[in-house]
Amino acid sequence: MSDTDSHNKVFLITGATNGIGKAAAQAIAAQGGRVVIVGRNGQKTGATAAELRQATGNPRIEPLLADLSSMAEVRRLAAEFQTRYNRLDVLVNNAGAFFMRRQETVDGLEMTFALNHLSRCLA
Repeated sequence: MSDTDSHNKVFLITGATNGIGKAAAQAIAAQGGRVVIVGRNGQKTGATAAELRQATGNPRIEPLLADLSSMAEVRRLAAEFQTRYNRLDVLVNNAGAFFMRRQETVDGLEMTFALNHLSRCLA
């Protein structure tokens, strides 16, 4: 993707506060795209957005918050995104985890399954 291709696009990246998601956000932002990063911790997500803005010189990096293990949060995130942006060009579904011990979400679902599989289906 060339710089001119990405400059006018809106990218949404889940799990973008560290690891692969953060690296993807930085690479895309460096090409000039509008990058919306999703994290579940407000302080960390905001700090990551600020760090990426400084590292790339791209002011168009914006944080959104959601706990993607909650189906209500997934729906709220989708609605908030649609309110703020008139389109989505690229979605990077990067959020995911593996939990060694069984945990349940607020919806009573097994955490790994809900986060890694169901959250992508509801938005």
